[in-house]
Amino acid sequence: MFAKVKMNIVLVLGFVLVATAFATDLSANDCEISVEECSPTYSSFLSRAGKTIENDLKQYTSQLVDKSFHFLMMSSAFNKHSLDRPGFEKLYRKISDKAWEDAIELIKYQSRRGSFGHLVKPAKDENYGKVLDVQELSSLQFALDYEKNMAKEAHAIHRKISHAHSKAGSNGSDDVYHYDPDAAHYLDEKVIEYQSGVLRDLAGYIHNLKHFTSGQQAAGDLGNHLFDEYLEKAQ
Repeated sequence: MFAKVKMNIVLVLGFVLVATAFATDLSANDCEISVEECSPTYSSFLSRAGKTIENDLKQYTSQLVDKSFHFLMMSSAFNKHSLDRPGFEKLYRKISDKAWEDAIELIKYQSRRGSFGHLVKPAKDENYGKVLDVQELSSLQFALDYEKNMAKEAHAIHRKISHAHSKAGSNGSDDVYHYDPDAAHYLDEKVIEYQSGVLRDLAGYIHNLKHFTSGQQAAGDLGNHLFDEYLEKAQ
């Protein structure tokens, strides 16, 4: 008798746990209700009061496209008859191409998660002309600040979907809308790891070039030339 009652209690608890799991994710059984609701969308890509990680990723994708054009134009600024620096041109073209590739991959990732990864209008109008009026050292400083801002944006998105940011209640209901280890892993592997490396490289370039060009004008010109040759070989 006691064993039968115990077994019934276990079965009831099991049903309760399963029901709680489905109740937590409001989209868990939508597909069974309607074919139109069958999609790969779940977790942080679910809409909650119009706010999803999807919106952040669309904005970040658009920022990557802007970044690609910024560095493409800056690359062309070092391929002029008055400022011929093939090393700097190669460096900024490489950064531009990487941003373009990252934007394409991020659009593909959003599509895989059931989103339409279209571009959105930037939060502020960009002045692309400012990147054409640069010199060697100032261009590296601009590049470092730009990469830092992009890294901070990526960290802010990652924070929204990381377990450390969780404010879930005892039933984990809040986690459905923000905790997303798959998206966090994508950002870690495809975006954030690269950013820490390029920031280290750019900071090193700035201090080395500053050392090369300190002193008289003639020595500074020679330092820029030698450093440009180094960049051309390093890329």
